[in-house]
Amino acid sequence: MRIASPPNMAPAIRAAGYEAVDLPAVHEFDIHRSCADRLQDGWVHRRFFERARVDLVVDVDTAALTLVPGAQPGAAVMTPAALGIPYVSILMDPVTAMMGRSRWEDWWLLLRSPSWTKAVWDTAHAAELRRLGVPGVVDLPAAVMDADFDRRPLPDPGGGPTVAFMGHPASSFFTASGGVPPANLLAGLTAAAVHADRPGTAFHEVFFDLYGFGRPPGETDDPHQHAALAAAYFNAKFTFNVYLAVKQRDRFALFLRRKLGSCFELIGDFWQQNYGIDHAPRIWDPAELYRRMRAAPVCLNLIKGNAEYSLNLRHFEATGHGAFMLTYPSPDLSKHFRVGEECDVFHHEDELLERISYYNADPARRRDVALAGQRRTLSEHLYSHRIETLVQMLKKGELAAPLAARPVEAAAPTPSRQPKIRVAGVV
Repeated sequence: MRIASPPNMAPAIRAAGYEAVDLPAVHEFDIHRSCADRLQDGWVHRRFFERARVDLVVDVDTAALTLVPGAQPGAAVMTPAALGIPYVSILMDPVTAMMGRSRWEDWWLLLRSPSWTKAVWDTAHAAELRRLGVPGVVDLPAAVMDADFDRRPLPDPGGGPTVAFMGHPASSFFTASGGVPPANLLAGLTAAAVHADRPGTAFHEVFFDLYGFGRPPGETDDPHQHAALAAAYFNAKFTFNVYLAVKQRDRFALFLRRKLGSCFELIGDFWQQNYGIDHAPRIWDPAELYRRMRAAPVCLNLIKGNAEYSLNLRHFEATGHGAFMLTYPSPDLSKHFRVGEECDVFHHEDELLERISYYNADPARRRDVALAGQRRTLSEHLYSHRIETLVQMLKKGELAAPLAARPVEAAAPTPSRQPKIRVAGVV
């Protein structure tokens, strides 16, 4: 099987035993580029697909999402689908974080296309997309990219910091110059209150079911109404995302900086800007980042505000590269790791300090947990495992079906004929 993808997914495809084919770079795979840019990029991909004879396209976010003109005026067709090739996007970011230079209605119309599969890592986000009428949504957990992993046992702690966190603040809400409209606060704060008493309650359950703040789009809604209802939902959810950002991540970085001082290593950007606390800059070199994870006696994982149920990328990066991971819990954690044996968790500030002290006093136990966590990730949670899952879904007919191949314009538009249309219809 030949699978086309952006270059960063190719090692996983090869590790899964399939032939990897690099997609041509278009606009450096910018996930925020406009629909007009994607329509222009489609000519590059169309010529590529006609020659490459690939069986499946696996994208990362929407880096390789391109369009070609459809049969109807003002309509656009997703390039792989137009040529009969199944297309999957592994969405590492929430849908609201992509397509930043396109109108919301155009972006939402693209999401509603039934000819591509949206593989979503957070199960709550996947559920809300289905309720909002997005087809082709499948649950696919996050994972770590296949690499040469250091499988040696962790060394004994040195004389540096005892606990480290690598990541940015999950919210810039507290430095924003503009406020949130009061009408958008009630639903988010109500959901936060419900979540505090009933952990694991998803925002869409509060918004649609418990309190009826709005309704999901229905089959009788036209595209404008459909997009407006989805936009109202995500605008109302913003305050809940801020709540999760503070609950699951930012508060603990603030707490440890004030309690542990120099014994806490905080690596990332914007902490000084957002919260006035010292930090080291982000580490751009992945090899150095993973080395620092292993070097920290306690590698702390704090979850962003866009995750309600599931595990983020760092769960699998830390364990895959052999670090000892102490993480804030999430409802899906036990599906992927044995807590206390392959990683450990804390629920509040006192327990965080207690767990740090416990594992610093018992390096043998810390080493055993780290090795067990690495074995689990390398056996089940590499992106090669996720590629194999997608291939098996393809064979079973569980991925979104592409269109039958259809004629498209014979030549790429010249500069004087650049497409000026909005995406009036996408299939």
